[in-house]
Amino acid sequence: MVERRFPIPLSAEQEILFRAHHTCCVCRAPGKDVQIHHIDGKPTNNKPINLIVVCLDCHSRITGRRGLGKAYTPGEVWKYKQSWERQVLESRRVRRPVLRYQKELVSQIDLVVCDILASEKDIPRVKRLLGILYELHLWRGNREIAQKIIEGLHHLAMMSGLGHPRMAELVAEKIWEMCWQYVGPEEIPLGRRGVEEVLACLDALSSLAKFNGWHGHGRRATNEIARAAEEFFQVGLRYGEKRIADRVIWLYRAALKACAKSNGEPAFTYGEGRLLRSFRRVRKMLLERHPKWFAQRKAIDRILKGA
Repeated sequence: MVERRFPIPLSAEQEILFRAHHTCCVCRAPGKDVQIHHIDGKPTNNKPINLIVVCLDCHSRITGRRGLGKAYTPGEVWKYKQSWERQVLESRRVRRPVLRYQKELVSQIDLVVCDILASEKDIPRVKRLLGILYELHLWRGNREIAQKIIEGLHHLAMMSGLGHPRMAELVAEKIWEMCWQYVGPEEIPLGRRGVEEVLACLDALSSLAKFNGWHGHGRRATNEIARAAEEFFQVGLRYGEKRIADRVIWLYRAALKACAKSNGEPAFTYGEGRLLRSFRRVRKMLLERHPKWFAQRKAIDRILKGA
Protein backbone atom coordinates (compact mmCIF):
# COMPACT_ATOMS: atom_id res chain seq x y z
CA MET A 1 0.00 0.00 0.00
CA VAL A 2 1.42 3.38 -1.04
CA GLU A 3 1.60 5.88 1.81
CA ARG A 4 -0.52 8.95 1.20
CA ARG A 5 1.45 12.17 0.87
CA PHE A 6 0.36 15.40 2.54
CA PRO A 7 2.00 18.54 1.14
CA ILE A 8 3.65 20.83 3.67
CA PRO A 9 2.00 24.29 3.62
CA LEU A 10 4.18 26.87 1.90
CA SER A 11 4.26 29.08 5.02
CA ALA A 12 5.56 26.21 7.18
CA GLU A 13 8.09 25.22 4.52
CA GLN A 14 9.44 28.75 4.23
CA GLU A 15 9.63 29.12 8.01
CA ILE A 16 11.55 25.91 8.61
CA LEU A 17 13.98 26.52 5.72
CA PHE A 18 14.67 30.00 7.06
CA ARG A 19 15.25 28.74 10.59
CA ALA A 20 17.83 26.25 9.29
CA HIS A 21 19.44 28.68 6.82
CA HIS A 22 18.45 26.26 4.02
CA THR A 23 21.09 23.88 5.40
CA CYS A 24 20.99 20.29 6.63
CA CYS A 25 20.62 20.25 10.42
CA VAL A 26 22.55 16.97 10.75
CA CYS A 27 25.72 17.33 8.66
CA ARG A 28 25.46 21.14 8.27
CA ALA A 29 27.31 20.99 4.96
CA PRO A 30 26.63 24.20 2.98
CA GLY A 31 25.33 24.17 -0.58
CA LYS A 32 23.75 20.69 -0.54
CA ASP A 33 20.24 20.02 -1.83
CA VAL A 34 17.84 19.63 1.09
CA GLN A 35 14.45 18.15 1.95
CA ILE A 36 12.05 18.56 4.87
CA HIS A 37 11.52 15.53 7.09
CA HIS A 38 8.69 14.87 9.59
CA ILE A 39 10.46 13.92 12.82
CA ASP A 40 7.59 11.89 14.25
CA GLY A 41 6.94 10.16 10.92
CA LYS A 42 3.43 11.60 10.64
CA PRO A 43 2.99 13.43 7.31
CA THR A 44 -0.05 15.29 8.67
CA ASN A 45 1.92 16.95 11.49
CA ASN A 46 3.26 20.02 9.72
CA LYS A 47 4.01 22.10 12.80
CA PRO A 48 7.46 23.73 12.52
CA ILE A 49 8.59 21.98 15.71
CA ASN A 50 8.08 18.61 13.94
CA LEU A 51 9.91 19.55 10.73
CA ILE A 52 13.64 19.35 10.14
CA VAL A 53 15.75 20.32 7.13
CA VAL A 54 18.03 17.50 5.99
CA CYS A 55 20.13 16.81 2.92
CA LEU A 56 19.40 13.82 0.68
CA ASP A 57 22.20 11.74 2.24
CA CYS A 58 21.15 12.36 5.84
CA HIS A 59 17.48 11.90 4.98
CA SER A 60 18.23 8.42 3.64
CA ARG A 61 20.16 7.60 6.82
CA ILE A 62 17.22 8.74 8.96
CA THR A 63 14.49 6.93 7.04
CA GLY A 64 16.32 3.95 5.54
CA ARG A 65 17.26 0.60 7.03
CA ARG A 66 20.69 0.59 8.67
CA GLY A 67 21.35 -3.14 8.82
CA LEU A 68 23.12 -3.89 12.09
CA GLY A 69 23.93 -0.22 12.67
CA LYS A 70 21.91 2.01 14.98
CA ALA A 71 19.30 4.13 13.18
CA TYR A 72 18.59 7.75 14.02
CA THR A 73 15.85 7.97 16.65
CA PRO A 74 13.23 10.78 16.55
CA GLY A 75 14.69 12.17 19.77
CA GLU A 76 18.17 12.29 18.26
CA VAL A 77 16.88 13.95 15.09
CA TRP A 78 15.02 16.51 17.19
CA LYS A 79 18.25 17.38 19.05
CA TYR A 80 20.05 17.96 15.75
CA LYS A 81 17.24 20.31 14.75
CA GLN A 82 17.29 22.27 18.01
CA SER A 83 21.07 22.57 18.10
CA TRP A 84 21.47 23.80 14.52
CA GLU A 85 18.49 26.18 14.56
CA ARG A 86 19.82 27.68 17.78
CA GLN A 87 23.25 28.17 16.20
CA VAL A 88 21.69 29.85 13.15
CA LEU A 89 19.65 32.09 15.42
CA GLU A 90 22.71 33.14 17.41
CA SER A 91 24.58 33.97 14.21
CA ARG A 92 21.75 36.28 13.15
CA ARG A 93 21.15 37.94 16.50
CA VAL A 94 21.40 41.70 16.33
CA ARG A 95 22.30 44.16 19.06
CA ARG A 96 19.61 44.55 21.68
CA PRO A 97 17.64 47.77 21.41
CA VAL A 98 18.57 50.76 23.51
CA LEU A 99 16.38 51.53 26.50
CA ARG A 100 13.81 53.80 24.81
CA TYR A 101 13.14 51.22 22.11
CA GLN A 102 12.96 48.44 24.68
CA LYS A 103 10.25 50.30 26.58
CA GLU A 104 8.30 50.65 23.35
CA LEU A 105 8.63 46.91 22.70
CA VAL A 106 7.35 46.04 26.18
CA SER A 107 4.30 48.24 25.68
CA GLN A 108 3.70 46.69 22.25
CA ILE A 109 3.52 43.22 23.80
CA ASP A 110 0.43 44.25 25.78
CA LEU A 111 -1.18 45.54 22.59
CA VAL A 112 -0.45 42.28 20.75
CA VAL A 113 -1.97 40.24 23.61
CA CYS A 114 -5.11 42.40 23.58
CA ASP A 115 -5.33 42.01 19.81
CA ILE A 116 -5.11 38.22 20.15
CA LEU A 117 -7.96 38.21 22.66
CA ALA A 118 -10.07 40.36 20.35
CA SER A 119 -9.33 38.02 17.42
CA GLU A 120 -10.20 34.74 19.16
CA LYS A 121 -12.46 33.60 16.30
CA ASP A 122 -9.98 34.58 13.60
CA ILE A 123 -7.51 31.72 13.99
CA PRO A 124 -5.17 32.71 11.10
CA ARG A 125 -4.79 36.14 12.70
CA VAL A 126 -4.21 34.60 16.13
CA LYS A 127 -1.43 32.48 14.60
CA ARG A 128 0.22 35.53 13.06
CA LEU A 129 0.04 37.53 16.30
CA LEU A 130 1.41 34.68 18.39
CA GLY A 131 4.19 34.45 15.82
CA ILE A 132 4.99 38.12 16.45
CA LEU A 133 5.40 37.44 20.17
CA TYR A 134 7.68 34.51 19.40
CA GLU A 135 9.79 36.55 16.98
CA LEU A 136 10.18 39.28 19.60
CA HIS A 137 11.46 36.62 21.98
CA LEU A 138 13.92 35.29 19.38
CA TRP A 139 15.28 38.50 17.91
CA ARG A 140 14.94 41.08 20.68
CA GLY A 141 14.84 38.80 23.67
CA ASN A 142 16.21 39.79 27.03
CA ARG A 143 14.99 39.07 30.53
CA GLU A 144 12.41 41.86 30.70
CA ILE A 145 10.93 41.12 27.28
CA ALA A 146 10.84 37.36 27.93
CA GLN A 147 9.05 37.93 31.26
CA LYS A 148 6.52 40.20 29.57
CA ILE A 149 5.82 37.70 26.80
CA ILE A 150 5.40 34.84 29.31
CA GLU A 151 3.09 37.05 31.36
CA GLY A 152 1.04 37.69 28.22
CA LEU A 153 0.92 33.99 27.38
CA HIS A 154 -0.24 33.27 30.93
CA HIS A 155 -3.14 35.67 30.48
CA LEU A 156 -3.97 34.15 27.10
CA ALA A 157 -3.80 30.68 28.64
CA MET A 158 -6.46 31.50 31.22
CA MET A 159 -8.77 33.24 28.76
CA SER A 160 -8.47 30.67 25.98
CA GLY A 161 -8.87 27.82 28.45
CA LEU A 162 -12.28 29.18 29.44
CA GLY A 163 -13.85 28.11 26.18
CA HIS A 164 -11.72 28.74 23.11
CA PRO A 165 -10.05 25.35 22.54
CA ARG A 166 -8.61 26.17 19.11
CA MET A 167 -6.80 29.20 20.47
CA ALA A 168 -5.85 27.22 23.59
CA GLU A 169 -4.04 24.69 21.42
CA LEU A 170 -1.98 27.43 19.76
CA VAL A 171 -1.16 29.07 23.09
CA ALA A 172 0.03 25.74 24.56
CA GLU A 173 2.31 25.23 21.56
CA LYS A 174 3.76 28.72 21.90
CA ILE A 175 4.36 28.33 25.66
CA TRP A 176 6.57 25.31 24.95
CA GLU A 177 8.37 27.06 22.10
CA MET A 178 9.55 29.69 24.58
CA CYS A 179 11.81 26.95 26.03
CA TRP A 180 12.48 24.61 23.10
CA GLN A 181 16.17 25.57 23.00
CA TYR A 182 17.03 23.71 26.21
CA VAL A 183 18.16 20.48 24.56
CA GLY A 184 20.81 19.64 27.17
CA PRO A 185 23.64 21.17 29.23
CA GLU A 186 26.23 20.13 26.67
CA GLU A 187 24.55 22.39 24.11
CA ILE A 188 22.79 25.19 26.01
CA PRO A 189 23.34 26.03 29.70
CA LEU A 190 20.18 26.53 31.73
CA GLY A 191 21.26 28.70 34.64
CA ARG A 192 19.11 30.41 37.24
CA ARG A 193 17.40 32.68 34.72
CA GLY A 194 16.60 29.73 32.48
CA VAL A 195 15.06 27.78 35.36
CA GLU A 196 12.92 30.78 36.29
CA GLU A 197 11.65 31.13 32.71
CA VAL A 198 10.87 27.41 32.44
CA LEU A 199 8.95 27.49 35.73
CA ALA A 200 7.04 30.60 34.64
CA CYS A 201 6.09 28.89 31.37
CA LEU A 202 4.96 25.83 33.32
CA ASP A 203 2.75 28.04 35.50
CA ALA A 204 1.13 29.39 32.33
CA LEU A 205 0.67 25.88 30.93
CA SER A 206 -0.81 24.72 34.25
CA SER A 207 -3.39 27.50 34.16
CA LEU A 208 -4.30 26.56 30.62
CA ALA A 209 -4.60 22.87 31.56
CA LYS A 210 -6.86 23.62 34.53
CA PHE A 211 -9.17 26.01 32.71
CA ASN A 212 -9.39 23.71 29.72
CA GLY A 213 -10.30 20.85 32.05
CA TRP A 214 -12.94 22.89 33.85
CA HIS A 215 -14.58 24.71 30.98
CA GLY A 216 -12.89 24.39 27.59
CA HIS A 217 -12.98 20.62 27.04
CA GLY A 218 -10.82 21.03 23.95
CA ARG A 219 -9.43 17.73 22.70
CA ARG A 220 -6.74 19.19 20.46
CA ALA A 221 -5.82 21.63 23.22
CA THR A 222 -5.47 18.71 25.65
CA ASN A 223 -3.23 16.86 23.20
CA GLU A 224 -0.96 19.90 22.88
CA ILE A 225 -0.92 20.46 26.66
CA ALA A 226 0.10 16.83 27.26
CA ARG A 227 2.81 16.99 24.59
CA ALA A 228 4.20 20.23 26.02
CA ALA A 229 4.16 18.84 29.57
CA GLU A 230 6.20 15.83 28.44
CA GLU A 231 8.69 18.11 26.71
CA PHE A 232 9.08 20.27 29.82
CA PHE A 233 9.59 17.15 31.94
CA GLN A 234 12.39 16.05 29.63
CA VAL A 235 14.05 19.44 30.14
CA GLY A 236 14.00 18.82 33.89
CA LEU A 237 15.48 15.36 33.38
CA ARG A 238 18.20 16.52 31.00
CA TYR A 239 19.39 19.25 33.36
CA GLY A 240 18.80 17.32 36.57
CA GLU A 241 16.41 20.04 37.79
CA LYS A 242 13.99 18.53 40.28
CA ARG A 243 12.12 21.84 40.56
CA ILE A 244 11.06 21.56 36.94
CA ALA A 245 10.06 17.92 37.34
CA ASP A 246 8.06 18.76 40.49
CA ARG A 247 6.22 21.57 38.69
CA VAL A 248 5.28 19.27 35.81
CA ILE A 249 3.97 16.66 38.24
CA TRP A 250 1.90 19.35 39.95
CA LEU A 251 0.55 20.37 36.51
CA TYR A 252 -0.72 16.84 35.84
CA ARG A 253 -2.30 16.62 39.29
CA ALA A 254 -4.14 19.92 38.87
CA ALA A 255 -5.20 19.16 35.29
CA LEU A 256 -6.50 15.68 36.13
CA LYS A 257 -8.45 17.08 39.07
CA ALA A 258 -9.97 19.75 36.83
CA CYS A 259 -11.02 17.18 34.23
CA ALA A 260 -12.64 14.94 36.84
CA LYS A 261 -14.43 17.68 38.79
CA SER A 262 -15.74 20.35 36.47
CA ASN A 263 -17.65 22.52 38.97
CA GLY A 264 -20.93 20.68 38.53
CA GLU A 265 -20.47 20.29 34.79
CA PRO A 266 -19.95 16.88 33.12
CA ALA A 267 -16.45 15.50 33.64
CA PHE A 268 -14.02 15.87 30.74
CA THR A 269 -13.39 12.14 30.28
CA TYR A 270 -11.34 12.47 27.08
CA GLY A 271 -9.01 14.94 28.76
CA GLU A 272 -8.60 12.76 31.83
CA GLY A 273 -7.76 9.70 29.74
CA ARG A 274 -5.34 11.58 27.50
CA LEU A 275 -3.50 13.13 30.44
CA LEU A 276 -3.25 9.80 32.25
CA ARG A 277 -1.62 8.16 29.22
CA SER A 278 0.81 11.05 29.00
CA PHE A 279 1.54 10.93 32.74
CA ARG A 280 2.42 7.23 32.52
CA ARG A 281 4.95 8.09 29.80
CA VAL A 282 6.40 10.71 32.13
CA ARG A 283 6.81 8.04 34.83
CA LYS A 284 8.63 5.82 32.33
CA MET A 285 10.96 8.70 31.39
CA LEU A 286 11.76 9.25 35.06
CA LEU A 287 12.61 5.61 35.69
CA GLU A 288 14.87 5.50 32.63
CA ARG A 289 16.75 8.75 33.27
CA HIS A 290 16.70 9.30 37.04
CA PRO A 291 15.60 6.10 38.83
CA LYS A 292 16.85 7.50 42.17
CA TRP A 293 14.44 10.44 42.19
CA PHE A 294 12.30 8.61 44.72
CA ALA A 295 10.22 11.58 45.87
CA GLN A 296 9.13 12.39 42.31
CA ARG A 297 8.31 8.74 41.59
CA LYS A 298 6.22 8.47 44.76
CA ALA A 299 4.35 11.64 43.86
CA ILE A 300 3.54 10.29 40.39
CA ASP A 301 2.43 6.93 41.80
CA ARG A 302 0.12 8.60 44.32
CA ILE A 303 -1.57 10.63 41.59
CA LEU A 304 -1.93 7.61 39.28
CA LYS A 305 -3.30 5.49 42.10
CA GLY A 306 -5.90 8.09 42.99
CA ALA A 307 -6.99 8.73 39.38
